[in-house]
Amino acid sequence: MNLLERIGLRRTDLTESEQTLARYVAMNYAGLAYEPAAQIAQKCDVSAATATRFFTKLGYDSFADVQREVREQIEQRLSSPLGRLGSKGANAESMTDLVAQTLERDLRNIQAASAGMQPSRIIGMAEILVQSKGTLYVYGEKKAHAVAFYLYAQLNLCLDRVVMLTSEQSLLADRLLQVGPDDSLLVVDPRRYARSSLYVAQTFSERSAQVLLLGDSETSPIAAMASFGIHCPVEGASLFDSYAALMFAANALSNVVAALRKAEIADRLKEAERLWSRFETFAIKDK
Repeated sequence: MNLLERIGLRRTDLTESEQTLARYVAMNYAGLAYEPAAQIAQKCDVSAATATRFFTKLGYDSFADVQREVREQIEQRLSSPLGRLGSKGANAESMTDLVAQTLERDLRNIQAASAGMQPSRIIGMAEILVQSKGTLYVYGEKKAHAVAFYLYAQLNLCLDRVVMLTSEQSLLADRLLQVGPDDSLLVVDPRRYARSSLYVAQTFSERSAQVLLLGDSETSPIAAMASFGIHCPVEGASLFDSYAALMFAANALSNVVAALRKAEIADRLKEAERLWSRFETFAIKDK
């Protein structure tokens, strides 16, 4: 159980000063790895003794133990495929075994995501999307772009205003000029956590627009500013992370949104079919 999970379990037992510390931890999780406890106490306007008692109350013997845990999590989540090259897949005796291990890991990740998020998490995010009054922007950088594009393609058939943000650095900032408080961002950002995704999320947060996160951990830099998040394990069988659980969550989310909008999307789907026919999108036409 990590620090954020411990805080979640003890949330109702925290004093007002401890609640302030808890909010600071959530907003500055990665910084805890190297920030002195006295400095944290000063920033939260509480005594050093209060800060010490806070971490002890959460089950840590010392603040050094907190920092050690945070550093280990950061190192694990930011490690590159190159850094995992020597250790991942080393137990596979053949390529056939590696394929089997990959399938097993993907299935375990999906099962863990399903058990951890609960259907209520998917339904909750879907309800937020359906009830949103403004434009929904969807974004994901590098490999996360594949999951984000899948979400865009599905949600665009269900919701009235959906925009796929593309990641060309010279134009990305320009595409955020019209973002307002009624708009929402659905960002896909698993480890190693793209810097551009953080900047996009910060822009939405600064404009009081809603940020929704599909990621891998509450330790994500975006998690603290997200009003709602779904977290899926991405541990892979070899040097590459597995996105199977993220795609499972994306598919489940799309299905729930479609179900919630069932009465409204018939005309939209008819218009989509008309346009697909005009542009000869598909090689084989439905009879």
